[in-house]
Amino acid sequence: MVALSDPARSQAVLVGVHEYAVLEGLPAVAANLRGLREALTEPTIWGLAEDSCTVIEQPSRADQVLDVVREKGRLAEDTLLVYYAGHGLTDPHTDELYLALTGSDPEREYTALRYEYLRRAVVDLGARARRTVVILDCCYSGRALLGRMSASTHIADQAVVEGTCLLTASAETRPALSPPGETYTAFTGELIGVLREGIAEGPDPVDMGTLYRHVYQRLAARSRPLPQQRSRNTGGLIAIARNRFARGSEGAEGSDAAARRLQEATERLAAMEAREARLRQESEELRRAVEERFERLEILGRLTRAIAAVPDSGSPPFWFAVPVRRPLFGEDGRPDPFSHLMPGVWYLGVAWRGDALLVVCGDGSQGLLLDTGDLEIGVHPTEGAPDPPRALRETRMGAVGAGPEGASGIRSALDELGVAPGPERPSQPFWFAVPVPRPLWSEDGSGRIVAELAPGVWYLAVERRGEAILAQAQDSRRGLLLDTTGIQCD
Repeated sequence: MVALSDPARSQAVLVGVHEYAVLEGLPAVAANLRGLREALTEPTIWGLAEDSCTVIEQPSRADQVLDVVREKGRLAEDTLLVYYAGHGLTDPHTDELYLALTGSDPEREYTALRYEYLRRAVVDLGARARRTVVILDCCYSGRALLGRMSASTHIADQAVVEGTCLLTASAETRPALSPPGETYTAFTGELIGVLREGIAEGPDPVDMGTLYRHVYQRLAARSRPLPQQRSRNTGGLIAIARNRFARGSEGAEGSDAAARRLQEATERLAAMEAREARLRQESEELRRAVEERFERLEILGRLTRAIAAVPDSGSPPFWFAVPVRRPLFGEDGRPDPFSHLMPGVWYLGVAWRGDALLVVCGDGSQGLLLDTGDLEIGVHPTEGAPDPPRALRETRMGAVGAGPEGASGIRSALDELGVAPGPERPSQPFWFAVPVPRPLWSEDGSGRIVAELAPGVWYLAVERRGEAILAQAQDSRRGLLLDTTGIQCD
C-alpha cells in the first residue's frame, strides 16, 4: 500500500496572482490559495503544519518565488509540493512556458517567471526532498500564443520534472479557468473538492494518480477543460492526502473487490494515455514530414520558374548584401543549396530571373537567390562611386560568369569603382585569401595598420607593388599586404 507523505517532514509552497497591471484579473485565484491551504493543513487530509505551508500572494519578481522554493526544498526531507495559479504565458518564438507575475506583459515574456527556472529550483542539487509534486493551474491569455500546439499538451509535456508528479489545468481562456459565480477556478475547485470529500472505492491514502483521475472525471462530467498529468520515477504513487470517504465509511472501500476494480480502471486509463501519447507523436512526425515535403516542392517550383525565365536585360547588375543567412541554389534545378550568402558580405546581382536573382560570389561561383526580400542595395566597395556605375550597367549575365570574358566584365566594373589600378598597371586584379591573420599597412608610409586580413575570407588584390600587394578589404579599406607568402589565389 502507498504510504502517506510524512507531513512533519514535508513542505508546501502555494503561489498565486489574482491582480495584474496589464493582464485581466483572476479574483478566484485568491480563494484558491485559502482553500488549498486549509485542505493541506487539515489533520484529516494531510495535516501540514501552518509554518510548513507557505503562501506567496501577488509576487512581482521571480526571485520572490524561486528563493522560497529552493529554501523549502532544502528543508523538506520527504515531499515538496509547489502550486501556482494565475495566467500562463508562452514564448511565441520557442513555445516555452512562463508564469505571469503582477507586472507581466504577454508581449514581453521576460517580465514573467520562466518555468525552466522554477524547474531548476525544484531539482536544486541542495534539495533534500525525496519526492516532489508540482501543480499548475494556468490560464492562457489567448490561443495565438500557443502556435501549433494545444494548451494541454504544451504545458504538460514541457513542464514535467524528473522524479516529480506534475498535475496541470488545460484552460485556455479566463472563462474556462474561472467560471462566473464560482468561488474557485474550475481546476482547483475540483481538486479541493476531491481532497475534502474523499473518493468512493478509492485507496487510503490517495495517491496522485488516483487524485488526477477523479479530478479528470469530475471536470469531464461538467464539460470543462481537462487536466494533464505527467509522472517520472513512480511520481504518480506520491500520496499527499488521506481518503476522507474511506475513513467516513469505516474503510469498507478497501475491500478486495474495490481494489480489483480500481486496478482495472488504472490499467485502462494508463493504456489510453499511452495510446494518446503515441498518436500525438506520430501525428507530429507526419506533420513535420508533410511540411518538409511541401517546402521542398515549393523550392523546386521556384527554381524551375527561375531557370525557365528569360533574363531581364534592362536591369543593370548591382552590389547587395543580405540581412540574414540565405541559401544559394545552382542552375541545375536541384532543390538543395550548394552555398549560403552571409550578412556583412557584398555580392554582385547579375540579372533578374523572374522573382529570383542570379548572383556572383567573391570566389567566382554563381547561383540563384530565391529569397530576395529586404536586400541592402549599395555601391561596393568604394564610397562615393556613381550609383550604379556605368561599367556595372553595361555588364550582363553572359559577361560575369567564369572564364576570361566574365573576369574582364567584373574587372571593368571594378576599374570604374576605383578599386583597380589604371591602364598602366602591369597586373590584373585577383581574389586571394591569407593562411593566417596578417596586417594591412597604410599606403602613406606612416606605418599605421588600417585593417587585419583574416583566414577564410576572400580579399581583392588591386595591384602588385614590388613584393607587396595593394589589397582591399570587404569594408572598402585599402592598404599594403607586405607578407604574401602562402596566400591562396583564385
